[in-house]
Amino acid sequence: MLKKILFLFLFLFFSLALFLNPVFANDLDKKIGQMLIIGFEGNKINSYSFKKIQKQIKKGEISGVILFSKNIKSKDDLVKMNQILLDSSEIIPFISIDNEGGQIQRFDFYNNKSAKEISNLENIDARQEYSSMAKNLKSLNFNLNFAPCVDLEINPDSIISKKERSYSKNPNIVSNYSKIFIEEHSKEKIATSIKHFPGHGNVSGDTHLGFVDSTNTFNEIELEPYKNLVQYDKTNIVMISHIFNKNFDENYPASLSKKTVDYLKNNIGFKGLIVSDDYDMRSIRDNYKLDEIIVNSINSGINLLIFSNNIKVKEKNLAKKFHKIIKKELKKGTIKKENIENSYQKIIQLKNSLL
Repeated sequence: MLKKILFLFLFLFFSLALFLNPVFANDLDKKIGQMLIIGFEGNKINSYSFKKIQKQIKKGEISGVILFSKNIKSKDDLVKMNQILLDSSEIIPFISIDNEGGQIQRFDFYNNKSAKEISNLENIDARQEYSSMAKNLKSLNFNLNFAPCVDLEINPDSIISKKERSYSKNPNIVSNYSKIFIEEHSKEKIATSIKHFPGHGNVSGDTHLGFVDSTNTFNEIELEPYKNLVQYDKTNIVMISHIFNKNFDENYPASLSKKTVDYLKNNIGFKGLIVSDDYDMRSIRDNYKLDEIIVNSINSGINLLIFSNNIKVKEKNLAKKFHKIIKKELKKGTIKKENIENSYQKIIQLKNSLL
C-alpha cells in the first residue's frame, strides 16, 4: 500500500513538473510557435490586433512580438501591453524592439545617443549611457533588444553610416562598445542581438527596399566583431542579414543560406541563438515565396524568424500559415524535426535566463 502511495505521489510530482516547466514541453505546435516573432498593429490593450496577438502568445502559436513606433501611443499604454503579454504564457514571451539609440529608437520619452556619438565617449560614460538605456527598457517590460549594430563604417553611403549606426571602421572599437552594451543589458536580464552578419557596412543598398549584393565590397575585417564577441553567446543573439554575398553562398542571401550560417557556427565558433533579420523586407519578399523563406531559413540553421508585418506585406494569419507550412514540410521530409527541436531548446535556454 505504501509503495502504491509513493508511486502515485511521484507520478503526480513529475506530471506537475512537466506541466509547469516549459523546458519539458513536448508539443510540436508549441515548439514551432517558439520559432516565430511577429509584429502587429495595435497600440493599446483594447485594440483588436493586440487582443489577437495576446491570444496567439497564450496558445503558444508565437514566441513573442517586435514593437515599432506604430505600437507606442504612450508610455503607460506600452507598459500595460507588454505586461499583459508577459503574463499571458507560462513560457515567457520575447517582448522585443530595435533600440540602438540615435535614429534607431521607437519612442521619444527616452532618448539615447547613436553608436557614432557613443564612440566619442570614454568607457565609463558609455557604460552609464547603456546602463540607463537597459534600465529604461526594463521599466517598459522589454526583454530583447535587437542591438547593438556591429557593422563597420566602411562605406560612407551605407544606411549604417548615414544613420550613425556604426561605432567605427575599426573592429576593436566596435567590439569594445558592443561589449559594454551587451553587459549592461544582461544586468537587467535583457537579451541583445549583434547584427547584421556577415556585414552590412560595406554596401550603399538597403535591404528594406530591395536586393543588395556585397560580393565585391565585402572585407573579412567585418567578421572581427563576431569573433571578439563570441564569448557572450549565452545571452547575446546573432542576427543574420539579407545581404547576398557570393563569398559565402552563390545562390542565396545570408538569411536563407546554410553555408553562411555554418560559417558563423564553424568558423566564428558561435553556439548561441541565431535570429533572422525581418523577412518582410523587400529584398526577401520581392524574390521568395513564404514557404521557400520558411523552409530555407530553418534548414540553414536559423532558430528564430522575424516577420514584422511592417514593410512589404501585412499577413493577417501569419502564425497559422507558419505552422501549416512547417508541418507540411516535416511530413514531406524537407524540414527535419531535429532542426525544430534544436531551435526550441536554444530558445527556451535563453528565455529561462531572462527570468
